[in-house]
Amino acid sequence: MASSRVLAGRYELVRFVGKGGMGEVWEARDRTLQRRVAVKLLPHQRSDAAGTALFFREARTAGALRHPGVVTIHDLGQDTTDGSLFLVMELLHGRDLSAVLREDGVPAVETALEWTAQAAAALAAAHDAGIVHRDLKPANLMLTTDDRLVILDFGIARFVGATHKSSKIMGTLAYMAPERFRGESGDARSDLYALGCVLNELLTGRAPFEADGPVAMMKAHLDTPPARPSTSRTGVSAALDGLVMALLAKDPRDRPAGAGEVLRRLRDPATRGRSGSSRRDRGAERTADLPTGTGTATGDVPGTGPGGGGSREPGRPDTGDSGPDRDGTGRRPGIARRRLVRVAAAGVVATAAGLAVPAVPALLARWVRWPLHGDSAYSGDPVAARGVVYTGRGDGVLLALDAATGKEKWSLKLGRRPMGLAVADTVVYAANDDGSLYAVDASTGSTRWNYVSGNSFLSPPVAADGTVFLGGRGGLHAIDAATGARRWTYDAGSECSPAVAEGVVYVAASVLTPDSTIHAIDAATGARRWTLAVDAITRAAPAGAGGVVYIGDWNGRLYALDSATGAKRWVTTVDHEYFASAAVADGLVYVGGTAALYAFDTVTGARKWAYPASAPYGASTPVKVDGVVLTALKNTLHAVDALSGVKRWMVGIDEKAHFSQPTVTNSVVCAGGVTDRTLYAFHAASGERL
Repeated sequence: MASSRVLAGRYELVRFVGKGGMGEVWEARDRTLQRRVAVKLLPHQRSDAAGTALFFREARTAGALRHPGVVTIHDLGQDTTDGSLFLVMELLHGRDLSAVLREDGVPAVETALEWTAQAAAALAAAHDAGIVHRDLKPANLMLTTDDRLVILDFGIARFVGATHKSSKIMGTLAYMAPERFRGESGDARSDLYALGCVLNELLTGRAPFEADGPVAMMKAHLDTPPARPSTSRTGVSAALDGLVMALLAKDPRDRPAGAGEVLRRLRDPATRGRSGSSRRDRGAERTADLPTGTGTATGDVPGTGPGGGGSREPGRPDTGDSGPDRDGTGRRPGIARRRLVRVAAAGVVATAAGLAVPAVPALLARWVRWPLHGDSAYSGDPVAARGVVYTGRGDGVLLALDAATGKEKWSLKLGRRPMGLAVADTVVYAANDDGSLYAVDASTGSTRWNYVSGNSFLSPPVAADGTVFLGGRGGLHAIDAATGARRWTYDAGSECSPAVAEGVVYVAASVLTPDSTIHAIDAATGARRWTLAVDAITRAAPAGAGGVVYIGDWNGRLYALDSATGAKRWVTTVDHEYFASAAVADGLVYVGGTAALYAFDTVTGARKWAYPASAPYGASTPVKVDGVVLTALKNTLHAVDALSGVKRWMVGIDEKAHFSQPTVTNSVVCAGGVTDRTLYAFHAASGERL
């Protein structure tokens, strides 16, 4: 369905997305800022002045909420032609959880907990601001293509319930708290009840109550005790059962005190069905099962974790054992250091010479989910989306691999070596070292278009709002994502790496100059908004979120800059010399340095925690998923609790290899062994094979 309708002389409705109980959703083009947005249309009588006032009041309140787990509202208004009210929001790409459950079935327990935790974090921010959703359900929880969960329709339920005179009950019956049926308006605890209904459905595939009609459904919520999820799903811990039952308590006073408490309980290892001691015990059992004299070679697998044979805490060095089989270097004598080509279940591997020797590390068989050896070294970092991993090889081949099995879905021979990849919607963008950019259909591997920039040494492309941004020595290029046509170019003065947030492109012009300049550029027009000079080389692309851009310099300082003006909000010292790009999530900014992985408060810059994990060239850009922060340090991959900085797990590969930047899809972590021509996959929450 297409439309030529234009709202407020600015928002051109382009594509009909869907229709629900709260109105129509359209993809639209903002003619002023030249960007794609989402528009929600709510039919309304122009004569209902009270309803209009209520809509504007509720929408403005919700629009003031800034959180990565809440959809951003850009604008609102009333159409002069028919009185329809409309909201203009960020355009999200993905599926709501209702569609995910319908199309994919119930997720893994760890995945269900992580999605619920993201929703709880967003609810905590909303409730702290005095905002209650009142219609939380799977259809209002969007899972984006980058695995971010976003809550939709804050502020709309009250307006719809108040203006639809046929019903005084606002919301969806299957997820509605009992007090709402008793005529009470409900508060934040009603949202927690709805969250419990959603969690129950994610765990079991069903809402807590099933009934033949609205009256029976209301009675079930009021009087029928819900069944514990463990009665119909294995792998549900007693603590998780207890949390679901607490969320579904009939009396609001018996529910958790707030969304923050729910988040804490979701992150508790007991809820996830594991404990540090049990993991250590399992690791000891695996070591004992190895052939006599094999050992675990902790010198080859730095640190500890599940299977690591210890419980090192952040800040405490891992000394290993001091038995006679140590040679003073922390290594087991006699273990070959050749590149691994095959993992065997018996704790041995076949080397390039064909000799059977103890595995290095011996725990690799447990951690590797699917090793895939290429005909040529992998180039750039893999990217993942919708259960598929995309990676390039040095011989110019682009591969699509199933994240669950490692099976090849398709391959495409490009002209040159892919140096950087990005995925948006249904397209893979591959930037090659000859300055060309390919747009490839993510499902079939067919080429849609090819753009030639004339530059070289391109950074990975960034796709946002219908545009692909490509940085290199020749400046920044903005390319139409649909056609491959150039929209504009920007000369940053040297090689630049782009990042995009909220309609602004940030580049750090740095690599070839002794000084650096940070540029903020309008994503729609290419016009400069502001620049800021820093006194040391800026190493990595900025990260923007919530009206702030975060970037570090060569001297190990992290800057938080106002995205509108470039003014410094705070500056803090991170590390000695170098660290990668930052990652921002849930009020924390994560940064990897040469000595540790750090978390800082986004508002104050205060350090929340530091996880000691050193590497010669610093950590990779952190990735947050399933309640952990992932970072690669040379030949080890670390998963750290996002809130506390405590290690969840760690895995290593051969010491002569090193991990690429990790990527995540469907709670599977994928990282390439850059020098051993192997791709590895792990469960994000536990590090175990699924």
